[in-house]
Formats: sequence, structure tokens, C-alpha cells
Amino acid sequence: MKDAARHFSASYAEARGRFLAAATEAGAALSAHQHPLKGPEGEPLAVDVARIGPAEAGRVIGLGSGTHGVEGYCGSGIQTALLASGLARALPADTAIVFIHAINPWGFAWGRRVNEDNVDLNRNFLDHERPYPENPGYEEIYAALNPPDLAAATLDAGRALLKAYAEKNGAAALQHALSGGQYAHPEGVQFGGRGPVWSNRTLRAIIRAEFAAARRIVYIDLHSGLGPRAKGEVISTAPETSDEFRRMKDWWGGIVHSTQGPGSVSANVPGSITEVFSEELQGREVSPCGLEFGTIPMNAVASALIADNWLHRSGGLDNPLAPAIKKQIRDAFYVDEDDWKEAVTRQTDDMIRRLL
Repeated sequence: MKDAARHFSASYAEARGRFLAAATEAGAALSAHQHPLKGPEGEPLAVDVARIGPAEAGRVIGLGSGTHGVEGYCGSGIQTALLASGLARALPADTAIVFIHAINPWGFAWGRRVNEDNVDLNRNFLDHERPYPENPGYEEIYAALNPPDLAAATLDAGRALLKAYAEKNGAAALQHALSGGQYAHPEGVQFGGRGPVWSNRTLRAIIRAEFAAARRIVYIDLHSGLGPRAKGEVISTAPETSDEFRRMKDWWGGIVHSTQGPGSVSANVPGSITEVFSEELQGREVSPCGLEFGTIPMNAVASALIADNWLHRSGGLDNPLAPAIKKQIRDAFYVDEDDWKEAVTRQTDDMIRRLL
């Protein structure tokens, strides 16, 4: 989308300001859910909701950003560009679109993929009263994912461990071990939490307020970091045989993949954010998915996550290595180049217009 790049921002505070200004200009109804903590400059944090279309609309499209905090640079820019594009004028009768901005505002503001509890929000939407899923592969490669330091020899040993695991078990098994989530190590990467975190509880309240009156709901959660540069993939957690998955294939074609089938850039993870929409909106036609945009090679993304988690355990922003690691993780999930910004915005705009 031409000129989309100007709607992307260099900080959470700037992104929030631009989003709210664009939503106001578009005539959206706004609401804010204040986070109990502050950003690194003492700035307030919130999940902001902008709704365009009637409150009683039977068909509602949701577009969310920042589930994985630092990925909000991508998602927020897309949301703001779409609001500024006049998309609201394309809405037919009985249809609304709901923008949910910065679902994990703390992670966005502090430059982390996880939340204030070191929880990967996209592993937190499960029944915490039941036994947690086990990830034995994670235990085997724990030392590679949670190294005691970032010395070259330590990181080389970690890469050797990952290579050996892949050679023994296959690439798919390694991907699941890396990204399938874990519930045993609160300070480790990919921790899914021990209960519903603030963003989980807040999103559920937003769903009940904004989507409960609708008969047909489509939700698109914006993500970045997996796959080829600027290429979008629609990720569904539904089986390929389900009506939900077939609807998405009808709308969007070959970019749709199920985590329960072959070919997706994502592992089949427990506690995904898309599952909460089906849970909260039972009895309606609900079609939730993630929209994932590639950034840099996966090994570099993994290295950034490992370094950021090490930083979290080693002094955070007070550590002398903090500026370099914060740039590393931001670059892993956000390509600060105009062609990338325009490409990811164009693809999202196309998806929504196909729905309309």
C-alpha cells in the first residue's frame, strides 16, 4: 500500500498516539483498558480498542496487534495505515471492524516478546485448572535456549545441541521443541504461565463487549518473525477438515495453513490466542487466525529471543549489553524499511477487502 510506511512508529508511545489519532479521524468509537504498570519512560500503557460500524452489527471483523509485544511495531503500523486509508467507508451494512491495539502493551513498550510476567501470551490461553502440556524436547535443548552467558563458546555449544537434536528427531520435532511452549520454567523462553495473565483477562473482556452481539466473527491476529521476508501466511489452529478452515481457504486461498497439517511456518502450539475467540463466542460462526509476516532467517530470530531472555535474567536495561540486544530483538520482528512496511500493509488490506 503506497505511503503506508509513514504510519509505522519508533516506540510504543508514538505508535499509540498515531493509532488513536487515526482512529479518531476515522470516526471510530474508542475505549481503553489501562495496564497497571508503566513503560520505560513512565508512560501509561493500555490496550486500546477502536470500533467502526454499528454496535449491533451481525458481522464483525477483529484485527489485533502486539500479542507478542515487540511484534506490535508491525501490527500497530498496519492498523494505523488501514484506519487512515478510508477502509471504514468500504464497510457494508450490518458490518463492523474492531481494531485491538497492543494486546500486550508492556511487552511492546519494553521491547520484549513476552509480557511483564515473562509469559508468552500466545501460550497462555488454555485451561490452567488442567495439567499443562509437556514438551520433553524443550527439556533436551534447555541449555541451548537458556544459556548462562552469551560467550561465543557457550552459543556454539548451544547450536551444536540444536543441530544434534534435529539430526536425531527431525526438523519438525525441533521446531516444536523450540516454539511449542513450556510450563515448567518461569524464567525460561516460551513460558506459558501458571494462570491467566492480565492481557488474557483483558482480551476476554473485550471479546464479550465487542463481539458477543455478532453472528459471524472473523479475527485476524497480526504477527511477525516467521517465514520469508514480507510474505504473509494465514495460520489457523483448526483441522484442515473443519468448516472454519474451509471458510478461510475460500476467502484467502493458498496462503492459509493449519498448524495441524503440513506446510505451516508455525508449530501446533497450546494456548493460542485464536482459541479464545471460539471459546468465548460459542454458538456463532467464528473464524480466528493469525497473520504472520516474515522478517529475517529463523536462526537469527531464535538467537534474538535467546539473547533477550538472557538479558531479562541478567539485569535487564541496566546491563551494558541492553542497547545492542534490544536492537537485535526489534530487528528480528520488525523490518524498518519502507518496502517491507508497504508489503505487509497491502496484504492485510487485501485480506480484509476480500472478506468485505
